[in-house]
Amino acid sequence: MDAIIYRGTNEIGGTLIELRSEKTRLLLDTGYPLFLNNKPIENDILRKDITELLELGVLPKIEGLYQWDNPNVDAILISHAHLDHYGLLKYVHSDIPVYLSNGTNKLIEISQIFGICEQYKINTNLFNKNESFNIGDFSIKPYLMDHSAFDAYAFEISCNSKTIIYSGDFRGHGRNAYYLDNFIKSATKNVDRLFIEGTIFSGRTDENIMTEEKLEDYIVNKFEGKEGAILFQTSSQNIDRLISFYNAAHRLGRIFAIDIYTANILYKLNKLKLLDNIPYPSKKYKDIKVFFFPDKFRRMVYDDERYSQYFSRFHYAISYNKIRREQLKEKQNKIMMFVRASMQKDLEKCDFSDGHFIYSLWDGYRDTPYQESFENYLEEKGFKIDNIHTSGHASVKDICRLIEGLNPNKITPIHTMCPNAFLDYFDNVSQQKDGEIFAV
Repeated sequence: MDAIIYRGTNEIGGTLIELRSEKTRLLLDTGYPLFLNNKPIENDILRKDITELLELGVLPKIEGLYQWDNPNVDAILISHAHLDHYGLLKYVHSDIPVYLSNGTNKLIEISQIFGICEQYKINTNLFNKNESFNIGDFSIKPYLMDHSAFDAYAFEISCNSKTIIYSGDFRGHGRNAYYLDNFIKSATKNVDRLFIEGTIFSGRTDENIMTEEKLEDYIVNKFEGKEGAILFQTSSQNIDRLISFYNAAHRLGRIFAIDIYTANILYKLNKLKLLDNIPYPSKKYKDIKVFFFPDKFRRMVYDDERYSQYFSRFHYAISYNKIRREQLKEKQNKIMMFVRASMQKDLEKCDFSDGHFIYSLWDGYRDTPYQESFENYLEEKGFKIDNIHTSGHASVKDICRLIEGLNPNKITPIHTMCPNAFLDYFDNVSQQKDGEIFAV
């Protein structure tokens, strides 16, 4: 078995690894990069033509992968539904099979329907946790992992007496931290090579890692008895974090107000029955209310015939959970409300003032003129701003715990800007360079 890491040996995001046997080519993730030339990638890069994207390295030069090639890749495994792990699928030849979990597939589907990412055809093949399957010469076993992405997976892959493990992105302080314990207990020990993420080593080893439960408690303790609306900004697809905010709102006796997109995610994922405790708009959760803006989402749900069948049951489910702008204004002292920067004009119509805003995302997303303008507006309206967040990635302690538990022959760091940091903890680190082929 040979391997090539096309991207990820010295950067976070954009992960793309190839495994090769004599007869089979298998890709692990096809991620869109977060950085270009050591700077956060600009949004307008995607508007460039294919030639420019290849020259810039946004698209790695991989023969037989893309829609303009003759397909020569046997399959792609997607670990989870973050764009830095699946964002290049739009360029992949539609004949190439893509293997992913049910939750990941649903999140990509919802993102396409709501225009969060472009619509494109995927040759979808679903796998189940802990159930092995074969692709050519490779035998693959997926393991459910704790991560800020719902239904994320690691993979154990064997071929010709060689075995590797790809950790994907993971952590051990989420609401399903026991997934990591189960993985360490169940995965094969002493494998030939472990490809492991090391996001936390990228200048963040002293970061205070809160559990999701402690984050929830912190919010409750901080805002107990406070007046004014509590607005929070996080990812609509970070189910752990949404549960933290919902639980905090419930404990504070506040209405949990979310937009149509976020409500649809919670409703659809609940229907998959992959997790028992997902709160969603329904009679069961009467304190969840759905507001119908931004207008582009409202028009999509109500006016676009292409989506009428998709949204029909969703309409019924939220019929008891609607909340109007004027109600939000009236009840602003009793709401905890999901927001994003694109909602500023809608918030102006709600006329909130003297409330609280919680930013709960990676700080790297905050340094944009768009986000700065939004937070400046909130400050002008008298909002107090807090940053309350915990990482979606593993602490140093949990990275070491995983490595010590699996005891691989070699460790190859990926998804990190500081692969050398692993040398401070382990002697069997085998660093690689992007684009170079090496034997497993």
